[in-house]
Amino acid sequence: MHELKWRYVLFSDPDVALKTYIIVSRDYVDTALAELLKLGVFEVIPQEGEKRAEEIREYIAFVENCRKIVDVLNSHIKEQVEVEIKEIPRDTRKAMEQLSEKLAAVVEIVEELDKKEVELSEKLKNTLTLRKYLEHISIAYPNADTTLLDYEGALLTVKTLWGVKSDVDELKKKAEYVTGELMLDGQTAIATCIFRREIFEDVRKEAERRKVRILEISKQYGVEPITTVIKKTFSEEDLIKSELKKIDDSKSEIIKKNVEDIALLKVLTEAEEAKVELLKNALQSKRLTLILGWIPRSKKDDVYKQLKGIPFSVLFEEDPNPPVEFNNLKPFKPFEMFTELNGYPSPREWDPTPFLTYFMLFYIAIMFSDIGYAIGLLIGARYILPIFVQNPETLKKLRRICYIVCVLCIITGLLSGSFFGSLLGSLIPKQIQILPSLPPRLRGDTVSVVNFYIKLALLIGYIVIIISHIVGLLKACIKSRDLWTAVLEACTIIIAILGPAFLMQFFGVQQNIDVFRIRHVMSPQVLQYVTYVAVAVLIAAKIKTVGPMGGLLWIFDVVGIMGDVFSFIRLAGIALGTAMLAEIFNSFIDSAIGSLSPISISIGIAGGIVMAFLLHLFNLACSVLGPFVHSLRLILCEMSTKFYEGSGRRTNPVKITLGTISLGATR
Repeated sequence: MHELKWRYVLFSDPDVALKTYIIVSRDYVDTALAELLKLGVFEVIPQEGEKRAEEIREYIAFVENCRKIVDVLNSHIKEQVEVEIKEIPRDTRKAMEQLSEKLAAVVEIVEELDKKEVELSEKLKNTLTLRKYLEHISIAYPNADTTLLDYEGALLTVKTLWGVKSDVDELKKKAEYVTGELMLDGQTAIATCIFRREIFEDVRKEAERRKVRILEISKQYGVEPITTVIKKTFSEEDLIKSELKKIDDSKSEIIKKNVEDIALLKVLTEAEEAKVELLKNALQSKRLTLILGWIPRSKKDDVYKQLKGIPFSVLFEEDPNPPVEFNNLKPFKPFEMFTELNGYPSPREWDPTPFLTYFMLFYIAIMFSDIGYAIGLLIGARYILPIFVQNPETLKKLRRICYIVCVLCIITGLLSGSFFGSLLGSLIPKQIQILPSLPPRLRGDTVSVVNFYIKLALLIGYIVIIISHIVGLLKACIKSRDLWTAVLEACTIIIAILGPAFLMQFFGVQQNIDVFRIRHVMSPQVLQYVTYVAVAVLIAAKIKTVGPMGGLLWIFDVVGIMGDVFSFIRLAGIALGTAMLAEIFNSFIDSAIGSLSPISISIGIAGGIVMAFLLHLFNLACSVLGPFVHSLRLILCEMSTKFYEGSGRRTNPVKITLGTISLGATR
């Protein structure tokens, strides 16, 4: 058996459904639906026309936005980086939404840094160009200051122009004199011109129209020697490069912190893009139709096999709230109907059907431990049960449960020496009788048997409740990963284990209820300290999980342990009630036969057999439902409430049910 299946003998994982997109030609829609109907596991999701189309369009836009985010951030990764993706989230859509929201904020930061980088790069370019021009001017005018390049007087204005050469040339025509000029890259030029003051305003307006820059060098650097300004440009260059380095480092650090999220979003987006393309085609094409529905994960391959005769495309998508199907091993299938009473398992929890099955069978076997009654139940399941159960599938499951129960009850009947009580039980060898049985005459030693079964029932309840809380702890740690619920369950387990010893030590309880012999391995001081700490942490965890009311509700958790344990007394009550009634009937039979004369003994035996049959048939009819009902109550109310939510929804597939069909009026 596969390693995973070994765990399924205790807890199974529900078969989570996938949202399934099937795209077929309009000519094959009816054929595709007919094949899916035959498959019997496909639940169609009703589509609401334009509303559904709009949802698909929004999804397509969402995936495309995720792609843009990945592309922007990926473009800022300068060197190749290898990122290992260890696990793909089950809820792909939710994961993509969370990642895209987080990384969109990162994109905003990076783009803002990009803008600053562009501004600084432009400033650096301008500084280098200006220095080049200043060096060119300083050769011709070694002792000049900045007024040579930028000056406004009463009669003349000196300005340095920077722009496209043709535009600069046009403005030069209005100048009285050109002090200096430098070609930069064949297209742009810088020139210093002297204009008359009265025409400069027109020159300024034309420069704005032609997008020619007018450098205000004196305003920027003051009246300084040109050689001094050249030195300042070197300092500016170093400062700008330093700022650019900081921006580059900031972007690299941001990308480095988010590289795993970027890689995961890239993987998820690429996985969704194939689906997006198909959905786009389905929306845009007049020849294609989209069939949307749910299908259990284990049945994915069946879709391909069922539709292989027609042209189609299929895509599967994880959904945050999918329906589920039971996924138990075959022997546990009939018992799923009992788990259903507490709801279907959600995709995020275990299906406890196998675990609960063992305990349910164990409880019934204890409460119904009689070979004769087990045989009667076997006959009733075969011939009487069909009268009350009309559904063939349900009848089949109930029969299987009854057959298993009968085998176990025969075993416990042998162990307790009960075959219609002592009527035939006295013939069972004493060597194989482990459980004590009631004496035929219900004498005084009956009390010891009653006490034994009550203590056994309480011991079973105590152990079972602890086991149930341990399962709840494992679920909180492994499945739901809820820290405070795990703490709550751990404290409850500690209190349940230490509680009996604590009661004996500090409250003078005389009965020996210390099952785990805690008083022999732990001093009174340590026992008291650990118990108080467990209670204190329990209160804190309760307040954390349910709010301020937890300061009161924790009392019910502690007292509830005792209440749950005492609920198991019904194991002894049902078992002893059935056994006592059997012995009372047996005493009637003995008395009736014993009062007959030797002459009529043969008639008496025949009458005794009839009397025994009728009385024990009556006892069987009265007691057969009790073990089932009360064992069901124990697994649903006392056990599964500790670890099972049952908040899931079962798939509702469209299918054709084969079998016997009843026609006509039922009379």
